[in-house]
Amino acid sequence: MSGFADLGLSQSTLESLTHLGYERPTPIQEQTIPLLLEGRDVIGQAQTGTGKTAAFGLPMVDYVIPGDPEVQAIVLTPTRELCIQVTQALRAYGQGRGIDVVAIFGGAPIREQASRLKSGAQVVVGTVGRVLDMMNRHHLFLDSARYVILDEADEMLDLGFLEDVEHILRRCPMGRQTALFSATVPPEIRRLADTFMHDPAWIKVRAATLTIDTVEHFYLEVPDRDKPEALVRVLREEHPRQAIVFARTKIGVDRLARRLGDAGVRVKALHGDMSQGQRDGVMIAFKGGRERLLVATDVAARGLDITGVSHVVNYDIPNSPDIYVHRIGRTGRAGESGRAVTLITPKQRRELEAIERHAKTEVGQWAPGVVGKPPAPIEAAGATPEEPRETRRPRHTKPHPREGVAYAKLVVGAGKSSGLEPADVVGAVVDNTALENADVRNVRVLERFSFVEVPADRAPEVAAKVSGKRVRGTELRLEVTNRR
Repeated sequence: MSGFADLGLSQSTLESLTHLGYERPTPIQEQTIPLLLEGRDVIGQAQTGTGKTAAFGLPMVDYVIPGDPEVQAIVLTPTRELCIQVTQALRAYGQGRGIDVVAIFGGAPIREQASRLKSGAQVVVGTVGRVLDMMNRHHLFLDSARYVILDEADEMLDLGFLEDVEHILRRCPMGRQTALFSATVPPEIRRLADTFMHDPAWIKVRAATLTIDTVEHFYLEVPDRDKPEALVRVLREEHPRQAIVFARTKIGVDRLARRLGDAGVRVKALHGDMSQGQRDGVMIAFKGGRERLLVATDVAARGLDITGVSHVVNYDIPNSPDIYVHRIGRTGRAGESGRAVTLITPKQRRELEAIERHAKTEVGQWAPGVVGKPPAPIEAAGATPEEPRETRRPRHTKPHPREGVAYAKLVVGAGKSSGLEPADVVGAVVDNTALENADVRNVRVLERFSFVEVPADRAPEVAAKVSGKRVRGTELRLEVTNRR
């Protein structure tokens, strides 16, 4: 592996890296930085936590001209959390060259961000919606933005931002250099690259070596009513240095945080209904190591890049295997090992088996003292009386209850312009009906409306029961569009 000095970076940037304690480039940095310095367009397929911010950020701070008031580079991010994180990194990388980096994102005063842009900035990092808003208000001009980064492009797709991304790209110079980073490259992202990028070099870092092999995986099967007590037991036995506990909904996060607090476990909550100031405060405290435990929703936790997280606990099993991989990518970083514990109910064994197939790993049964992968037998690990004595869960032979079920698509009369997020749609359906999390699928949030699929025989009921409910101050209206 090359050192940073072998990649072609300037001396001032190398000095910044030395000051920050960076020693050797990660694989994606080693492969990407020389190409970007050569002026090539790049597609980097890699998970969060691989070092991709430095992969595009270091060439960026070498590229821009300090003191020039024009915006020369822009980084588009899907979430405010990632925007803040990238901004902090770029400011650190460019400090030696005097690079001004401005962050623009929703939930903060537009006037203040407009004033910072007017004062001059070489680099802008922004969420898609706020960037487009600032451009339409004539506060942000990208005529000189010849270095464009799309960070976490697949999350932009999931959040329904792709049309806005295309609009922004069309207002950037034709001769720009573009880099796109994404954990996955679905057809929509590939079409975006084909349309807006010129002969891009494709760099792919295998997710398995980054988010799977450095993490030990365990499950604990308990009835739904016993999950809070089981979580307390896991946290007390595991003694995590820092842990993120994932819950499905914002209401669930608040409820779980209170339950943990009542049990004497200090935690902080993080979800989309909190003010931006509250969320920033929690993130800063957690990233600085002042808080040890965080309970969060998937959407709120996007962009959290913290190397000190030793554990991830899935209090609610994720909707899909992809989300599982994304969650556990929060631990086992920077060469350190991590542990992931997933709480499941007896009905969720098949979902866990799907995760095992997708992640190509075995999830062993958790018990106090169990270490390693695969886990040691529970008897040898000191099983407690309330835990089953088996070391491997039996495989289901019955078909999954959702196999062969017809689904219907519903349209929701609210979208991202109302602040709606995919987790809000799932939460509204599950919290107001008898459906389970796994019954809700294919959620898409667009600008003014959203789509969601539920079992066809329950669709009229879902539309009736969820319509009229308020989420983020917006009254939802659902209609059944078609049956599948």
